[in-house]
Amino acid sequence: MKGSTAESFVCFGDAHGDMCSRSTIDALEKHIAELKPKHRICLGDMFDLRSLRKGVSNQDSEHYDSLVSDLTQGYNMLERLRPTVFLNGNHEFRLYNTAENAASGIVRQYCQEGVEKLEKYLRKMGCKVYPYHYDQGVHRIGSVAFVHGYTANMAAVKQHAEIYADPGGAVVMGHLHRIEAVQAVRHGGAKGYSYGCLADIPKLTYASLRPATMRWSNGWVFGIVGKGKKNFKIWQAEKTNGKWILPTNLKEI
Repeated sequence: MKGSTAESFVCFGDAHGDMCSRSTIDALEKHIAELKPKHRICLGDMFDLRSLRKGVSNQDSEHYDSLVSDLTQGYNMLERLRPTVFLNGNHEFRLYNTAENAASGIVRQYCQEGVEKLEKYLRKMGCKVYPYHYDQGVHRIGSVAFVHGYTANMAAVKQHAEIYADPGGAVVMGHLHRIEAVQAVRHGGAKGYSYGCLADIPKLTYASLRPATMRWSNGWVFGIVGKGKKNFKIWQAEKTNGKWILPTNLKEI
């Protein structure tokens, strides 16, 4: 891409803390090192925070140990992948919500400290941070929008493209854990992409009874964005015959 005005990016997320796929994280870290993208965009859910789902008690040592393990692994992944942009996902939102609404003052204070630590850590990294919010939680590079995701139905990628993509542009989303690309029906055209996830899917036992889980797979997206409409190219990284096949020498000809 020497001499090009296009900007390269890699986009990832949904690792779910200590339930991450370590081999997928290894592959992504290697790809980032070789690609050297200008933008490293994390779309959230790097922490799972499952112990906060129903409200952890300060007397519940098992939930506390789970939370510590989850946070430790989440920070480890952020340190390795070094995002330049971080969009909070619905799982990070659990931390913010518990910090505001927990019945236990001790739990509330612990989560408030957790929020402060996460925001300070990301600021120190030089990361631009977005809230988990349908309107404010949108990052844009040229004609490509990036969101964590706010619906999870079968038409979610198409819906997000229709809502967030500019005419002739695209949206990249997380949240769904499935790899998908769609062409939205709108004036000027729009594309939608879902990158999969970085989680060890069998560990996400809460989804073990959902047939839709069969659509889940590991992956991320990367690409280039130039100025103007339809001036972008997005690739979806996924395994082929058990191997990651990833071009890294991106250039315009």
